[in-house]
Amino acid sequence: MRIPAALALAAALALGGCSSSGPDNPATGQDAVPAEVYAPVEAVRNIEIGRTRDGIVLTAIGVAPGLGYSVPELRARREGQIGPDGFLDFDFVAKAPDPRLQLGEGSPQARTVRADLHLKSREVQGATGLRVHGIAGGLQVVF
Repeated sequence: MRIPAALALAAALALGGCSSSGPDNPATGQDAVPAEVYAPVEAVRNIEIGRTRDGIVLTAIGVAPGLGYSVPELRARREGQIGPDGFLDFDFVAKAPDPRLQLGEGSPQARTVRADLHLKSREVQGATGLRVHGIAGGLQVVF
């Protein structure tokens, strides 16, 4: 089977960009783009719950480890299963900034982050409360 010349040329051009010395390779002297890293917040300052039509919303406010942290999330522990003490536990994390930016620590007020999580009624059924964890401990709310 013969491959048409135009198709062979297009394949060669497409594969030509797939070398080990691409722009993101540290061997070329250029910095590679860092992978997304999520870190736990230093402290959980406040948590609140609010009722919705089909469940509750958990809101957590915390202090990130430094300036530039973004996309805060509440990540369920134990795959969202209720713990032996009757609580649903969540880790409060935020996406770390690119370390090349060297943003520094900043004041606690400048590092404040907020995460909201909607939980369906079936997800909290049987739970006695919710707990949110950071590096310096956490807070809980009892239903």
